[in-house]
Amino acid sequence: MTTHDTHAEPEWTFEAALERLNEIADALEGDGMELDDSLQLFEEGVRLLRFAETVLSGADQRVRQLFEEAGGTFRMDDFSEAP
Repeated sequence: MTTHDTHAEPEWTFEAALERLNEIADALEGDGMELDDSLQLFEEGVRLLRFAETVLSGADQRVRQLFEEAGGTFRMDDFSEAP
């Protein structure tokens, strides 16, 4: 098993996390991995998935805050959970 950082650290980018998740999925789909190694990779994958979900949630909030004004300019408004 190759050694990779097993935590989604702040220096991770969304793209790096997705790439590592794909590596983990490929490794878990392969044959011959011991149970302990599989569990370790699965745990890393869960941490990376949570990190990616957090990034996507933040991006979604920013997009929802962006409103187009008359004349084609944009402004940012505070995000409100209320409809």
